[in-house]
Amino acid sequence: MDATYVPVDKLAKDAGHDRDEVIVRDYPLPREDLANLTPARSVPVVLIKPKVCQILEPLLSKDGFTVLNGGSAIYFPSHGRQTDLRNQFGAVISAQVCERSMNADDFMSR
Repeated sequence: MDATYVPVDKLAKDAGHDRDEVIVRDYPLPREDLANLTPARSVPVVLIKPKVCQILEPLLSKDGFTVLNGGSAIYFPSHGRQTDLRNQFGAVISAQVCERSMNADDFMSR
């Protein structure tokens, strides 16, 4: 799903500030979509694109969603960034698997 349903990449390059404003302005739309997909907010979210991560991670976290990025940006897989996406996404998922494994080990040792 998209952070906004307005094509912000079509805005002028020098209007970077406006792109951010559109994402923040439209935040209620993807938040509602996510809430409909996972009403208990039990499904974790991974954000793609550095700007989306920067803007939406704190908002989604504040609204009770689990964002797995943990401050890590994941590049959109265009313009030769497919390998970056694969590595960054893998690192985010691996960190979560390790964290959950450590938590399970702590639980089992009690």
